[in-house]
Amino acid sequence: MNYLSTLQGMSLEQIQAVIEIMQMSSDAYMFILDLTADTYMMAEKATKRFPFPATVIENCTDTFKDIVYPSDYDMLAAELEKCRSGEKDGHAMEYRWLDRMNRVVWISCKGTVVTGAEGHRLLIGAVSEMGARAKADNITGLRREARFRLNMESALRDNPASVRYLMRIGIDNFKEINEKEGVEAGDEVLRELADCIIKTVDEGVDIYRLVADEFMIVDSGTGGGKEPRAIYRQIQETIAAMAENKEYSRFYTVSGGVLEEDFSGRTVEELMRFTEFALNEAKRNGRNQMMVFDRAAYDIYLKRLDIRKSLRQDVSHDFRGFEVYYQPIVSAADYKLIGAEALLRWKNEKYGSVSPAVFVPILEESGLIIPVGQHVLWEAAKTCKKWKQYVPGFHINVNLSYVQLYKSDLMRDVERCIQEVGIEPESLVLELTESGYIETSDRIKELFRDLKSRKIDLALDDFGTGYSNMRYLKEIDAKTVKIDRSFVVQALRNEYDYNIISHIIDMVHSLGSVVCMEGIEEKEELSKMMATKPDMIQGYYFGKPAPAGQFEKEFLQLTDSP
Repeated sequence: MNYLSTLQGMSLEQIQAVIEIMQMSSDAYMFILDLTADTYMMAEKATKRFPFPATVIENCTDTFKDIVYPSDYDMLAAELEKCRSGEKDGHAMEYRWLDRMNRVVWISCKGTVVTGAEGHRLLIGAVSEMGARAKADNITGLRREARFRLNMESALRDNPASVRYLMRIGIDNFKEINEKEGVEAGDEVLRELADCIIKTVDEGVDIYRLVADEFMIVDSGTGGGKEPRAIYRQIQETIAAMAENKEYSRFYTVSGGVLEEDFSGRTVEELMRFTEFALNEAKRNGRNQMMVFDRAAYDIYLKRLDIRKSLRQDVSHDFRGFEVYYQPIVSAADYKLIGAEALLRWKNEKYGSVSPAVFVPILEESGLIIPVGQHVLWEAAKTCKKWKQYVPGFHINVNLSYVQLYKSDLMRDVERCIQEVGIEPESLVLELTESGYIETSDRIKELFRDLKSRKIDLALDDFGTGYSNMRYLKEIDAKTVKIDRSFVVQALRNEYDYNIISHIIDMVHSLGSVVCMEGIEEKEELSKMMATKPDMIQGYYFGKPAPAGQFEKEFLQLTDSP
């Protein structure tokens, strides 16, 4: 085998020694390909990873057919022919090999052509695994995010009009699969989904694996023109068929986010954010569906993020911009003031006065409702203690978020507030929104019992807007049921709903609880609803929510704060 002696007169053994020495200082696989003699020599390390029969292979063209991924072989053969003919003096390609377990491995092969003795053309270079640099994924055989970014940067720079759409696919319950069945099961699902996507899209459509369980499909205009919704639906159907064939031993669904627009002037970072948002929207709206990127919805999302940032800043600055308003609660017997509901308001330098319907859900999502809820509880308790001097038996109602119930030590907070402020427990009423607490765990039921044992009353707020049932009323043992304004409006419009409210109030009274009628705004409304025999009234007719100082002047007739 004197074919390699053409390289500067070195013997085969000397060449092999040089390759092995070079290999010691590199993670790549060193090689020499004699293009003229069709002979391949590589480092011994490569033969352990890939199914090469030896370190030196004659007639290597046939051997390459067993190692190179079938659909990549013709591309490689054409490239090597250009090097052999002299059309090219260098080689740089990214393509796929099959390892000894027949798994796909993305490799980057780079080399330089030199001419040795007797005119032999030799390609000398190195093969590196792209997976080691996060450019390819050895689990699915797909290229990774790093390669997606490089390719998209090139497309956006050179021909953005060629990009028809991007579709981001995510497995809905991937974490559950990993946790219940193990990482190997998760890898199997990833390979299965990757194969499903490959078989679904047309030739020329690129597929990448992004983070964890997400894939990106890129149609750069060279595919068959399938629309993204048709592709997504076919992927869904294939997954469902596979699950059925396996008798549903493992079942998963996927969601998709699609970006279809003019890609001119866009950056890769924008594309990543837009597709991520669209995918997350699909998951937020119930999963197992596809959503197209909506710019208006995205702008609202960005505004929510900015509001959350402002909320966090104001909370950290001693609750700057937050204020507690109070709305009067009167006795239905004589319309005298007996209490008030504490209502949170927020005014920001950038956004002005923001509706609670906007900022409260953001507080809950971010967890900021816990410190803010503590702040409101303390402020309301101190205010109640002050006003009891003028209205004996006065009580204050404070709203609770489900986040406070499930993610904070509410009992500790309430007890500490009562002790530090010096307020009687029975002066404090905690309001629970009915629609948010239908499923009560044993821990929450125990919390309700502890509150009642300490004479802290509970009120079931917004009754009639959620899944109203008397069983739930019994479970939390609420002293007060507050009939929501929307329910009152329905009752004012038709006799059927009016009779329902009357029966509800009778049932509440039979359980030993009392009823507060919310949302009474006109005298006529009051006259009609009084016939249902509520115990308390709350609404604009008796007073709108107001800051503490204004409340004192209007309802306590105080001109100067003591």
